[in-house]
Amino acid sequence: LIADSLKANVGGVELVGSGRLGLVENRFGSASVDFSADRLTGLRAALIGVADSIVVQEDLTSLDREFLRLQGIEPDTFPRLADVRLDGAVRGAASVSGRVGDIDAGLVMELEDAFWKRNHIDSARIAVTATGLPSAEGVWEVAATGHGLEVTGRQFQKAGLEVAMFERDGDARLEIMRRPGEEYHAAGAFVVDSLSGSIDLDAFNIQIDEEEWRLVRPAHVEWDRSALSAESIEVARLGEDPMSLVAEGKVSREGGSDFRLGVSGLRIEKMLHLAQLEELDAAGQIDLDLSVRGSMESPRIDGVFRVDRPQFGSMELTRANGDVTYRARELRFDLDGLAGEREALRATGTLPVDLALVKSDERIVDSPMRIEVVADSLDAAIALSYLGTLEGVVGTVSGGVSIGGVPSAPAPEGRVTLSDGGWSIEAIGVRHSEVNGTITLQEDRTANVALSAEGNGRSDVTGTILLAPFSDPDLNLQFDFDRFLAVSRPDVEGLVSGRFNVTGQYSRPLAEGELTVDEGTIFVDELQRAADIVDLSDPFLFETGLAVDTTTLISQPLFAGLRNPFFDNLRVDVDLSVPRNSWLRSIDSDVEMSGDLLVRYDRRAGDFVLIGELEAVRGSHRVLGRTFELDGGSVLFLGRPGLNPDLNIEASSRIRRQNEPPLNVNALVEGTLVQPAVTLSTGEMGIAEEDLVSYLVFGQPSGANSQVGELGRRGVVSSAVQGTVTFVGGVLTNQFGSAVFGDFLDYFSVQQSGGQSFGREYFAQTQVEVGKYIGDDLFTVVVLRPTDNSAQDQNAVAGVRVEWALTDDYNVEGFLEDRFLRSGSLSLGSTAGLIENDRIWGVIFSREWGYGQKRNSTEQN
Repeated sequence: LIADSLKANVGGVELVGSGRLGLVENRFGSASVDFSADRLTGLRAALIGVADSIVVQEDLTSLDREFLRLQGIEPDTFPRLADVRLDGAVRGAASVSGRVGDIDAGLVMELEDAFWKRNHIDSARIAVTATGLPSAEGVWEVAATGHGLEVTGRQFQKAGLEVAMFERDGDARLEIMRRPGEEYHAAGAFVVDSLSGSIDLDAFNIQIDEEEWRLVRPAHVEWDRSALSAESIEVARLGEDPMSLVAEGKVSREGGSDFRLGVSGLRIEKMLHLAQLEELDAAGQIDLDLSVRGSMESPRIDGVFRVDRPQFGSMELTRANGDVTYRARELRFDLDGLAGEREALRATGTLPVDLALVKSDERIVDSPMRIEVVADSLDAAIALSYLGTLEGVVGTVSGGVSIGGVPSAPAPEGRVTLSDGGWSIEAIGVRHSEVNGTITLQEDRTANVALSAEGNGRSDVTGTILLAPFSDPDLNLQFDFDRFLAVSRPDVEGLVSGRFNVTGQYSRPLAEGELTVDEGTIFVDELQRAADIVDLSDPFLFETGLAVDTTTLISQPLFAGLRNPFFDNLRVDVDLSVPRNSWLRSIDSDVEMSGDLLVRYDRRAGDFVLIGELEAVRGSHRVLGRTFELDGGSVLFLGRPGLNPDLNIEASSRIRRQNEPPLNVNALVEGTLVQPAVTLSTGEMGIAEEDLVSYLVFGQPSGANSQVGELGRRGVVSSAVQGTVTFVGGVLTNQFGSAVFGDFLDYFSVQQSGGQSFGREYFAQTQVEVGKYIGDDLFTVVVLRPTDNSAQDQNAVAGVRVEWALTDDYNVEGFLEDRFLRSGSLSLGSTAGLIENDRIWGVIFSREWGYGQKRNSTEQN
């Protein structure tokens, strides 16, 4: 067979070659082929069995997914890219010589960035030579090296393999480095046949930093179609923390098996590290004695074990002892868990399983089972260890549970009691305490739940859980709250009352109900700080040019830090009422809000939106250190993802001027919560915006700051000092007051009059307002002039107001205050008795209403 020239493209692989090959005896030849490809995806159909054009889940857009669901196709049934991936670049050459029936072959191949399903390799070089093909009795040599390997989820920096074989008898050497300081080494000889073989292991070492495991003596393993036997396999770790693993004996298909596995001092955490399963977060030291007799199809297994300091997640016991016995597809077990010297947990029972040492289609047998679990003051951290979101778990669990029926339809029965429980949930910054309750299991696989928590308000959980299937139970729970601390994070905190129900499957729950915010605060500075901490390598943060989309940064809901199947797929549909005592707070703002919101959240879809409008009830906003009293406005949630509403807040401040009436400056706060914008205005004609800024900072128009002469220079210096004090003093006094009094006051504001001169008189008419809720509907405000000594008849307590919310729409306000307090003419009451500053009484009765379409209704408000 002669080929002068060969050029082809097979699945995207370019082939170029030439040569000849003998077809009959005494006719010989040689040929070579070079091959290369930048992508291996064209071979996917031949090597994996899926078409090149296959659609994977990662290629589906949100619109694609909705369209498929309309057609009755679940998008999750499409394969994932990792299950069908074949990619990478290849370069190499292959050669053959001889004749058909007696061929010598060689292959050299290099791979780069190659993927095979879930496996990956950065680079690899493979060289293979073989003689006498197609017979396997010739000489075979294999040398392979690889860098940056990921095999079945396990990662290694480097690996190397060398094999030399003649007439099915050979030697092999394997070296693996997971990281510098962690290496694995094995070497030995082997003999293989179609149905039998043997391995003589000369060396087996594991080095992890300063620790080393090694084969104590050469070991021998052999097998044939009827039996597997092992001789002298002993791996040990020496030193201060010794370990030993011994395996020897025979397991036979026909019967007569006698195999023993003995383990002493084996650290669970070390084994998980070797298997790269550290995420299981388990630890402890195991001693085990296991024996296998009988046949492979029907083995008899007996084992005794002890685990010192067993730990799984936050679960930890002093010791666990137990034994297992397997006969005729039935596993019997007996386990004791000790806390100190006290038996805190006991579990016994039988499980129908098939532990045959041959291939089996079904390992779980659908036959009767019986499991008994008894807990006596078991540490709640152990019982709740599967809930990875709970930290600092305290309390005890007692009770007994029995499980009968068959594996496909288990029938649980019993009662479990939680006493004096408590835990922290870091993601929402809350610690729940004084948790008590019971879970009662019924044979119909329902669990009746009754739990309550009284620390930080009260919450009650009642309802049922249908444990069918056990892996994904059906929920029907009711949560009731009474001034319960729902969240306490740096950016938001709040007490809530009300009720919501959780229904649906555990893997796709739905929370629906109505809640009222009794007290709440959004700390704007923390949201803005989160918006400043960005990963500039994240392309989702950039929409056009270098404009950062801060909505992306603050669109994480309260459950963003909680990870388990329940929270990963949670949906929320809650009506949120915000009647009073909920605040927007920052360095510049203290605004109380009131209104109603709709909360919509789908964790799987990544949607978290708030819809509704909150009215700005009272408060203040600081501009350039000057305090503006709130006149009204709203905080509007338009359904934009995240916690970033639109602002429309109006506030005003009166500035005293020399020889002129006070200047009323208005501030309109617009924009969004994270990126607010302030616009200044006044009702007086002919005052430019730069003059308004000058009035706020210096107490006079910008032109007065540029006067010449000695008087002008003194004025500039005085104005500069005054402006600095206005800005710094306004910010610091408000921050100081909020920090010192924030724990027992709901509102704190400092307002300066802003005269032109600097000194004692500058602070003479500074006002301090403090407010506090008494109950849910009564709000009191006291206005103080702590530094005023301008006149004998000026009152240090300028006024007291009491506001009472009769209903959501009707309000009554009563006040006792100085005559000129609300007019802003602060100086009229300090003119040495020209105008008496009498106190006045007053009552204001008000009703608020608006027009708009009610949700799910055409009625008007």
